[in-house]
Amino acid sequence: MKAIYKILLGGILLFIIINWATASLTYNADGADQYGYPLNFYTKVSGYDVITKEGGTSTEFNFFSLSADVTFAFAGSWLIFTLINKFKKKANV
Repeated sequence: MKAIYKILLGGILLFIIINWATASLTYNADGADQYGYPLNFYTKVSGYDVITKEGGTSTEFNFFSLSADVTFAFAGSWLIFTLINKFKKKANV
């Protein structure tokens, strides 16, 4: 059971690290903030129209992309721990 907890914790940490490292943050000046790797699951777009003198903000969230990103992170965590255990067994033999 300890391995499952390590994989779950590793998956959560991997998800956070991947999204932090690949986030596209250009919201301060007319642009978009995008989160998610390999699929973008959250986008926030801001802009200002000079003619109408109005600013606008739009957000988009995709649950399927979030699910795919979380699955990717947990699969990566499982793969990392599997490889670590495999190399530990080879080193002990």
